[in-house]
This record gives sequence, C-alpha cells and structure tokens, in this order.
Amino acid sequence: MKQQPYDIQVKFVCQHCGQEIGVVFNSEPVTTINCGSCRQTFTVMRPAIAEEILIDWENEALFQKIRADKSQSNNSSLMMLIINVIELLTWRDNGGGQVEAIKAMRQWLIENEGTPILAELMQSSDNPRFHKRNL
Repeated sequence: MKQQPYDIQVKFVCQHCGQEIGVVFNSEPVTTINCGSCRQTFTVMRPAIAEEILIDWENEALFQKIRADKSQSNNSSLMMLIINVIELLTWRDNGGGQVEAIKAMRQWLIENEGTPILAELMQSSDNPRFHKRNL
C-alpha cells in the first residue's frame, strides 16, 4: 500500500546573490529551479520526512524478520536431514541405509534448492576417508 507523498516546501538562499528561493515538492523526488535575481540554476532533492523514513524502517524490519524466519526454517530442516541421514547410515542392512540416505539428501536438496550451508559443509569436509578414496 503506497501512501501519497506530502507537499513539502523548501526554502534556501542563493549562494551567488543572496535572494531567497522557494520550491514546493509534490511527488517528484528532484526538481530544477532558477534564481529569480541572478538566473543561477539549482537542482534540489526532495527531503525525506520522518514518516517516510519510518515506513522505510518498518519495511526493512519486516524484510529482516522474514529472512530470519526463513533461516530458522532452513536450519531446522537441515538438522532433521542430518538426523535422518545418521539413522539411515546406522542401519545394519548390507548398505541399503546408505542408498536411502543418499535419496534423502537428494530429495532435501531438491526441496531446498541447494542451500548454501550444505555446499559449505561439503567443501570444508576434511574427512581423511574421503581424501584416500579420491587418490
């Protein structure tokens, strides 16, 4: 819901001749005005008012809350995956649990679009068995 901007009056003194110049902003963010006395051109930006700043802060707070909720959800989902994979890998069934663990990992990656946390874990793996296997 976008609110209508307020009309804002800005007054300043010309730096060249000392004449007072007035500008009224409606919805435009920037305007150009000439001094009535010396014809000097000025570009003036609409100043932000407290309510506009408050709306920006409220939007930012909402964005950060959504981001934190998503992060919390991703962390919970990742923990559930880790527990599930550990359970599957500890089955005593001649390797069937390993296949199921791989399927669970693939499904989680598809559902979570390859979360960066998991990519970091895979890159930083210092497992000696992994390095021996790839030699």
